[in-house]
Amino acid sequence: MKKNKILLPNYKWSPWIILTVFTFLFGINNLRAQRGNPETVIQNGYLHGKRLGTQIQLELINQELDSIFEIAGNTFNRYWLSYGLYNQALLAGIQEDDDKAEILVDRAIELLNPLKDDAESLALLSLEQGYSTQFKSYISLISIGRNAVLNAKRAAELNPSSLRANLALATNDFYTPKVFGGGKLTLQYLNNAIKGLNIKPLDSIPTWGMPSVYELFYKYYIKNENESLAKYYLNQGLKEFPESKLLQGLK
Repeated sequence: MKKNKILLPNYKWSPWIILTVFTFLFGINNLRAQRGNPETVIQNGYLHGKRLGTQIQLELINQELDSIFEIAGNTFNRYWLSYGLYNQALLAGIQEDDDKAEILVDRAIELLNPLKDDAESLALLSLEQGYSTQFKSYISLISIGRNAVLNAKRAAELNPSSLRANLALATNDFYTPKVFGGGKLTLQYLNNAIKGLNIKPLDSIPTWGMPSVYELFYKYYIKNENESLAKYYLNQGLKEFPESKLLQGLK
């Protein structure tokens, strides 16, 4: 007996869209029941945890994502599990649970290390590596920091218009000490990130990162004592993302 084949329309869909379709057909049960894709569910779990000072909801989400990954360890499932763990690590850091934050972000990094030719995965990996440096020794910090920069550059080479690849480049440049050349290219990368918004809807998955671009614009101009431009970009960000807790917290 021949197996029934699932036929998709003959569109030129990006690999991320195809993975989204197959994953939602064959994997995400409770996440789908919550009427959200993995990105939305993770972000809601993060905001809930930040508001209540707990990791419980996001931890449950990550447990489900981990179960899905065990069933199908494809790029899509690997990426969103890593993103979920990274967000929980951020929460743990806010709650001053550094030991747990380090464990979570190390697992997030481990998941993405094998993906050498995927721009979105490399961009996320770079940001995770940058975050992890605060938990490492000085010797490890140098090596991890170098890898974070290399992964951001590789992501931008693979997809120069990627918002998140340029955000990763900007973040690395901004937090590099001035004595080592940091801060010279931050604005260039941030402007490239904004240009990355002008892409087709089908190619816009994942979508996270834009509020962080405006946050970094704000921090850059505050650091360089230009309060008027800092307020300008904060207002622009709030105009575009009025419900962003990240940007609201800068007011």
